[in-house]
Amino acid sequence: MNQSNQSTQTYVLGSSSEETQRLQKQAQMYLPITQRFLQEAGITAGMKVLEVGSGAGDISLLVAELVGPSGTVVGVDRNPEILETARARMQAAGHTNVSFIVEDITNLTLDTDFDAVVGRFILGHLFSDPVVALRNLVRHLRPGGIVAFQEADLTHLGTSFPPSPLFEQAGSWIREGARRAGLDYQLGFRLYSVFLDAGLPEPQMSYTSPIGGGSDWVGYDVMAELVRSMLPEILKFHVATAEEIDIDTLAQRLRDSMANRRGVARWLDVVSAWTRTT
Repeated sequence: MNQSNQSTQTYVLGSSSEETQRLQKQAQMYLPITQRFLQEAGITAGMKVLEVGSGAGDISLLVAELVGPSGTVVGVDRNPEILETARARMQAAGHTNVSFIVEDITNLTLDTDFDAVVGRFILGHLFSDPVVALRNLVRHLRPGGIVAFQEADLTHLGTSFPPSPLFEQAGSWIREGARRAGLDYQLGFRLYSVFLDAGLPEPQMSYTSPIGGGSDWVGYDVMAELVRSMLPEILKFHVATAEEIDIDTLAQRLRDSMANRRGVARWLDVVSAWTRTT
């Protein structure tokens, strides 16, 4: 889940350095999934791409590789601090064709000649209306431009085999905390209707999820850190107590609960949708 762009709301997951690190770890889990998605959507060399909800710059890094030095990437996020991380990462990677803007995407006004607009885990954080936001973003595209978004579905978060009660409990804490905070935790499945309601042609779609097991899987740490980021909401709405969660030991307990069973667990399911404007 990336930085929120709703001007009258704060990002539910916060803007701590720990959350920024979690986003980068999570991005590594989705790297092959998102790279394949962007390629299937048609992002290719020489394109001018608008990337919204940039966060620490993980999607911008992927897009920059796909468009190459002849292309351009403009990233947008309302959090100036996290964009400093994104800029530093672009510089370290040698990408001189990527720039970032601090702005609310619901008020965004840029050129109208972008070849594509892309985003991951951003529309679900728009507390007002993702359809209105998408309509505004599409106005920045040239005719035939690509619209490509990935959104999470939390319905099955915590699924494991053999079942781990702790892993399933952590998933329910996140899901219920998100629901109580007003997040649409099933927006992934609603992307189809969001695209159509925004006046876009019927999108192509795919559905997938990272899965892992063993003692070295990063998913345990990402799960625990997402609970940590959600902790204020979880406690505020009495979803669980701090004693129940015991956040500082949660990652290791999740790891032990799966490794001892020789089990596997799935992380956030992701729904991908892409189309072209007419």
